[in-house]
Amino acid sequence: MDITKIIQNTALFRGVSLGVIEELKGCCQERKLSKGSDLFSMGDPATSLFVVVKGWIKLYRVSISGHESIIHVFGPGESFAEAAVFSEEHIYPVCARAVEDSELITIPRSFFIHKIEEDSHFALSMLGAVSARQHHLIQQLEQLTSRSAPQRVGAFLLKFCASSGESEKGPKTVVLPYDKAIVSARLNIKPETFSRALAKLEDVGVKTDNRTVTIEDCQDLADYCDFTYKESPCRKSR
Repeated sequence: MDITKIIQNTALFRGVSLGVIEELKGCCQERKLSKGSDLFSMGDPATSLFVVVKGWIKLYRVSISGHESIIHVFGPGESFAEAAVFSEEHIYPVCARAVEDSELITIPRSFFIHKIEEDSHFALSMLGAVSARQHHLIQQLEQLTSRSAPQRVGAFLLKFCASSGESEKGPKTVVLPYDKAIVSARLNIKPETFSRALAKLEDVGVKTDNRTVTIEDCQDLADYCDFTYKESPCRKSR
């Protein structure tokens, strides 16, 4: 595992110098989680921040009645738990669980506190990255509330097309990264609504075979969903 490269390619650390990244590398730990394993629970001390190397981690909360609400699902190249690590209370406000076999990089809170206190450039870089994440989450919320269920599903599929860096036009095959039930919860729709949305998307050239989805023309689907490729934070530069 090339920890230096992984960290450099993570949005949180893109404004950080190579020297600091080498320091950070010295205190990182690698961690593996099997599907269904818990990473932390709501209320646990926020002792670490995490970067996903492989697999998918869902953040969720469980109501008093036992209903699970998925806050977000993080995949390769994404970091999470920044807000908890940087907060004065430093506790995790949600639970985290692997939805597929996963590999993570664990970075201790103590490293961030030390560097923020001694390095103003690092502190400003972290502040900027966390602010950008907050802005992106607000955009996602706006998109969820303004789009129909089929449009939400279509935009979700297009984000995986965008992350490949391939042409935005023409056919594309996407394999759903995790169970349909988790996808539907992430999009804030019921599983049966998700199935109906996929059926509706057949009108714009989307065909589904279990977890494999074929899109006849990504641009046609993007037009239907009012989707722009800037919505994908993991879009690769060309």
